Amino acid sequence: MATEAADKELATFLAHSVELESEALERYQELAESMAQHHNDDVAKFFLRMAREADHHLTEVREIAAECDLPELKPWEFNWPEAEPPETASYEAVHYRMSLREAMTLALGNERSAQSYYAQAAGWAKHPETEKVAQRFADEESAHAAELETMISELVGKGEFHRVEDDDPHMPE
Repeated sequence: MATEAADKELATFLAHSVELESEALERYQELAESMAQHHNDDVAKFFLRMAREADHHLTEVREIAAECDLPELKPWEFNWPEAEPPETASYEAVHYRMSLREAMTLALGNERSAQSYYAQAAGWAKHPETEKVAQRFADEESAHAAELETMISELVGKGEFHRVEDDDPHMPE
C-alpha cells in the first residue's frame, strides 16, 4: 500500500513537472518568434536558447515519467504558487523592445521560481523517491540560475531598458 501511495505522489509530481516544462518551452518559443518579428534579434536568440533548455529538461522529465502512469490533470487541478506554472514568463513582463539584460533578468526570475517550486515539492514529499527527483530538479534549476547570473554579469554596457515607443500615441479625432 505504501508503494501505491509513493507511486501516486511521484506520478502527480511528474505530471506537474511535465506541465511546468511544457509551458516554459511553449512560452519561450512564442517570445522568440515575437522578438524575431520585431527585429530584436539578440533577445529572440536568447529566448530560443531558453526554449532549448526547457525542451531538454522536458525530455528528461518525460524519460523519468515514462515508467509512471501520470494522472491527466485538468488545468485547475494543478497546484501552482501563482496562476501559471513557475517557469512561465509573464506576458506583462515582456516588451518588444526589451534589452538582452531585461530578457536574461526575466529568465533568471523564472529559473528561481522553478527552483523554489521544486525545492518546496521536495520538502513536502512524503516519499523518498519524490523527494529525490524534486531535489534533483531544484538543483538543476539552481544551476541554470547561476549560469544566467554569470551571463548577466558578463554583459557589456549597462543594458539600458529600451521601452521607448517610436510611434506617437494614436488619439481619435
